[in-house]
Amino acid sequence: MNHIFRILAFLFLSLSITAQNESNSPYSRFGLGDVQIFSSATQSAMGGVSIASYDPFSINVSNPASYSSVFAQRFTMQTGGIHTTKILETSIQNQVVNSTNFNYLMFSFPLTKFLGTSIGILPFSEMSYSFSDINPNPYADLLFEGNGGLTRVYFGNSISFNKNLSLGANINYVFGNLNSTRKIYFNDENIFNSKINEDVNLNGFSFDFGMIYKFKIGRWYSVLGLTFDNGNEISAEKTSLIETFRSGGEFDLIEDTINYDKLSGGVLELPSRVGYGLNLGNNYWKIMIDYRNNNWNEYKLFGINDDLENSTRLSLGFEYVPDKKSIYKYYKMIRYRFGLYNSKTYLNLRNQQLDEKVVSFGFGLPLKRSGSLLNLSAELGQMGTTNNGLIKESFARFKIGFIFSDIWFVKRKFD
Repeated sequence: MNHIFRILAFLFLSLSITAQNESNSPYSRFGLGDVQIFSSATQSAMGGVSIASYDPFSINVSNPASYSSVFAQRFTMQTGGIHTTKILETSIQNQVVNSTNFNYLMFSFPLTKFLGTSIGILPFSEMSYSFSDINPNPYADLLFEGNGGLTRVYFGNSISFNKNLSLGANINYVFGNLNSTRKIYFNDENIFNSKINEDVNLNGFSFDFGMIYKFKIGRWYSVLGLTFDNGNEISAEKTSLIETFRSGGEFDLIEDTINYDKLSGGVLELPSRVGYGLNLGNNYWKIMIDYRNNNWNEYKLFGINDDLENSTRLSLGFEYVPDKKSIYKYYKMIRYRFGLYNSKTYLNLRNQQLDEKVVSFGFGLPLKRSGSLLNLSAELGQMGTTNNGLIKESFARFKIGFIFSDIWFVKRKFD
């Protein structure tokens, strides 16, 4: 019974947490912002690979077919946080920004020997930017600001048909707010400044599906993974406000409202996507590769595509454990991880589709022999370029994750 109350307490806490949006990226102005391909601290250390991951001690929300891998009577909780340091670089100046956020909270447990389930809360997208027009004119200054993001709450199930094949699905509730503002500061004191604010509220359900097939190649165990969804539509509501104002130090002093408009009954059309993964391993090594394709040319918000491009990502990850069952030498039980990925983002600016390149490494530190782990990861990468007046983002992301795994409903026997 204590286990049940523990779950309910954590769920209550998780559902009270909305996406914390500190991406600090001018590129988050476009589309839904900085859209997250979720990866835990474990997965981030290995280049974000996850599609063919099948681990009874870890939750893999990227492929819902993995939930049935959880051992019978074993409850797993997984949570973590992230710190990011970015250097935003143009051809004339640099800026350093930092952010620290709660990142995810997930639970998983078996329902039967062949059926597993998982529930949790994750970030879906983040929007956070503030920058001036890089081509100022002598009459006015233009400022762009934005904040908000989307959060994903999911519930998923998986069934294993035999020792080889598993299928699974997630139902996701996506919700959040995207707020963008354009301000015009006139150099003539006799002319009121003006600002245009757009506030978009989104909420609705989406679905994604997964498959895992296990087999052996010689002494190596092998896993093939597949994930996909056909695109989803969620409800959208937009409020537009045009005002004039005077600068009043920290706050704007509103002079007049020029226009107010509220548009209900809109639709966000999310893109279809597909992912393929391969996992090869033995008792010491694990090698994984992922390929993802998102059809962002299908994206529309209130019928507008925002000129987004289809995105792709290729990831490669490794894990090495010298001896999982070592008793006297702790370092032999540590999981050593490293990886990399190369991504074509959905942004095409000034006839150039932006790339993101990342290398990563990390460790899994066992806390006790039950299967609980403290996971640490570091990612070093960059996105964009300083060519053609664009911005290059160089970043370091650090994640800490905790996996708590314990056995349920087993009576302890004492002599």
